[in-house]
Amino acid sequence: MKVPASSSPFRKFLRGLTNTCLLLLLPVQLTLAWVADLDQPTRMPDFLTERITAQLAEQGVRLQARRFWMLPDLTLAADDLTLGVDGLTGEVFTAMRVEIALNPARLFAGQIDPTQVRVAGARLWCPASTAHRGVRRPLIDALALDVTKEGRWINLRSFQARAGKITCHLSGELPTKFLRDGAGKPTGRPLARELAEIFATLETAVDVAEHSGGASVTVRCRGRSDGIAELEGLAVLGDGWSDEGLGLIQVRGLNLRGTAKIGGDGDITDWRLEGGAQEFAWRTVSAARLDIRARGQGRREDAVAELTLGQVKFAGAELAQASLSARSVAGGEQIAYRLLSAASSARGTVTLHRAGGAAISIDQAHLASEEIEALPDVRSLLRSAGIDLRGEVLLRDVAADLSPQGAVGRASGEIALAGFRGLGLTAEAISPERPLPLRTRFDFDVNRSAAPLRLRDLRLASVTGDFDCELKAGGAFRLALNGELAPASLDRLLGAWWVDLWRLFLVRENPYASIEVASHWGALTSVTKGRALLRRFDFMGAPFQRVEISVDADAKQTVIGLHRLAGGDTPDGGSIDGTVTWDWSKPIALAGPVLRAEGNLQPWIAARCAGKEFGEALRGLTLPADRRFTLLLSPGARGPEVKTTITCGGEFSAWGVGGRGLEVSTENIGGGLLVRAKLGLAEGEAQLTLEGERFSQTKVSLTLAGCDPGQIGQLLNDMSAPQPKGAPPPLAAKATSPAKLDLRFDGQLDLAQPRQIRGLGRYVLTDPNLKKVRLLGELSKVLEVFGVGYTTYELNQAEGRFGCLAGRAYFPDLAITGPQARLDLAGEINLLDSTLDFEGDFSLPRKSGFNPLELLNLSRTLANLAKIKLKGPISEPKITPIPTLKDIIKPLDKSELGKIPDGILE
Repeated sequence: MKVPASSSPFRKFLRGLTNTCLLLLLPVQLTLAWVADLDQPTRMPDFLTERITAQLAEQGVRLQARRFWMLPDLTLAADDLTLGVDGLTGEVFTAMRVEIALNPARLFAGQIDPTQVRVAGARLWCPASTAHRGVRRPLIDALALDVTKEGRWINLRSFQARAGKITCHLSGELPTKFLRDGAGKPTGRPLARELAEIFATLETAVDVAEHSGGASVTVRCRGRSDGIAELEGLAVLGDGWSDEGLGLIQVRGLNLRGTAKIGGDGDITDWRLEGGAQEFAWRTVSAARLDIRARGQGRREDAVAELTLGQVKFAGAELAQASLSARSVAGGEQIAYRLLSAASSARGTVTLHRAGGAAISIDQAHLASEEIEALPDVRSLLRSAGIDLRGEVLLRDVAADLSPQGAVGRASGEIALAGFRGLGLTAEAISPERPLPLRTRFDFDVNRSAAPLRLRDLRLASVTGDFDCELKAGGAFRLALNGELAPASLDRLLGAWWVDLWRLFLVRENPYASIEVASHWGALTSVTKGRALLRRFDFMGAPFQRVEISVDADAKQTVIGLHRLAGGDTPDGGSIDGTVTWDWSKPIALAGPVLRAEGNLQPWIAARCAGKEFGEALRGLTLPADRRFTLLLSPGARGPEVKTTITCGGEFSAWGVGGRGLEVSTENIGGGLLVRAKLGLAEGEAQLTLEGERFSQTKVSLTLAGCDPGQIGQLLNDMSAPQPKGAPPPLAAKATSPAKLDLRFDGQLDLAQPRQIRGLGRYVLTDPNLKKVRLLGELSKVLEVFGVGYTTYELNQAEGRFGCLAGRAYFPDLAITGPQARLDLAGEINLLDSTLDFEGDFSLPRKSGFNPLELLNLSRTLANLAKIKLKGPISEPKITPIPTLKDIIKPLDKSELGKIPDGILE
């Protein structure tokens, strides 16, 4: 059987619900009907008041009153009413009298529709759990309210409130729908939390007013016939501030004027707010002038607020003006800012996320270094990082994320710093002619464990590179640089070994370097690798053309490689390869540098490493391509110790004199010089030893064996007059003379003035064509033509002692002998102008036995009576016999010519 529609389950449910509601409402309606017939207030039944308070308690609201009344006009009234909320300590609202008039027609229909609300002697309290100081305090001291509902308007007959020094007055008409229920979306948060936030805001406003000269707020509402209400408001804050340092917003002379339009649907369609203040202070921010402008429409996203601050001070910084413009964006609020100071400017945005945190962007910033250094926190941070700013700082396209606690999470952008000094780098050292800035792009991520801060496309003058580091004490960092680097610019970054290295160099052009440094902040050591190319420089006092340097340094040792170290002023100067090392396990004084090098460097360049004078003195020594050179430099107690060796197996030129088989070793130890040389020279053999602490007082020992005297004379002459730089060395002369010279000399030599030599020596000269002595001068030549040679004698060997002092050579016993004659000479040679002056006796050896005929030999008689005089240039001396009658009768007086000075003998 089909169930009839009237008996279906759904209809039964609706019919039962309706009957229940009518049964519940009927007693109330009957009570109201009874009260309506009375002409005086009637106290409400206890069961009804208990039912109301119980239902409110279920919602977390505590309602209490001394009495509840029902007035004849169906107005509900309560005396000494208190209202509390679970989660907040104590009562939050108290009133001496509260009256709520209800619409009778709607009330009998089962609806509650207030038509009038009157409140007298009301107070609003801030609970102790919410108050800043933890003490319950009143937020509104006195509240009087009389509001009626007339059609579509709410008439504010009287609304007056006083909160400390704040007075508020509202009057006028508002659309009814402006206060409609459910206008806002439910937040889902507890009621206690929402009220706590409201109370905290009100408490701040009250404190601001209490510590100032007071505040007055007046709002006038005017309804129009089209259902739109126009609001005009004025808020004035007093000038006097009685207490400071409370951490509150402090404003003096605040004046706000605002207008708003409320549509008939209760929505705000348009609003504007303008005002200003004489002084403003909030936490560490203060301003001498404040201007406010705000506007908006119905939607939150349309609201825009502009705030302009003048003469702003915060955290040690001073700004001439700060302009802020706030608007709503998706997910939060965005504040555009523009900051101006005496020498700096910045503009960008700050986005405050509703979930917490913020995003900061800097479109462009121009900051003066002196203003940055004035910030205490920033100054301490820069100094701890070893950074010194002496110019301007430019920022562009900077984006940073802040956590809800204010910590920087991520940041990136581009920065340029003029006058940068940091990490041992300075723009002036790299490019002293032009003040170029440091430019780079930076990327910071706090969640990146390895190198949270990264600098890319770093450029400082002509240097480019990258930099990664940790921003904590003792954190690791890595620096890679490429470009022309002034060596001194990395002194502070690389430490003592770098400084010691460049003490060996005198650079005329900045080297082009590619270098990578890894270390920790505050560490005295680092791991360094790289290469550098140098041109036109001096190394240990010697000139060089180019070298490529490799660097490999760590905490244990530092190794510097010298690759193709090309020396001299011309391409034929040769080159060497070597290493410079520091052993950091040894004491600092002995750690290094230790230099080892080998190549085919010319001797004069190697000699310059031991001393400039020594090197210039050896410029005339030119070796062929098969030469080999080694160098060892190590630290010593009195300075660097230098050892060199030079070998050459082939033929070479020494000041135009041919030589072969050169072996030279030099030592410069403890400030002293020791040179040993062995070589084939001038068709003979030569050995030379130089030893001394100063080049002006060098001990010299020279041995010659079988050498051509003519070439030796040319050599001494060229050594005394060094060739100018760049001049080609003199060509080696081919020896054709049969003369041979053996010599041994010991003395002292000034390498800068070799002709000022001092010392003693012996010599033996053998020359078949040494000299012919013609006793009768031109007549002897005539006699030689006719085959008569009795008046002409040949000399082929010379020997004796000599001494040198003050540019002169003294020969006291020069003996020149031949097969039939002997010439004993004494004289001097002027080494400064290469001239000589000798005098001597010519004699013939006696034959054994007595031959009377010898008395008749006129030539022998003349020879025994002859005096010989040699004078003129060394290369072509003039020999003059002087057998005069005066000399026969009275021999020449004893002469001091050729006597060695006593100072040399000592």
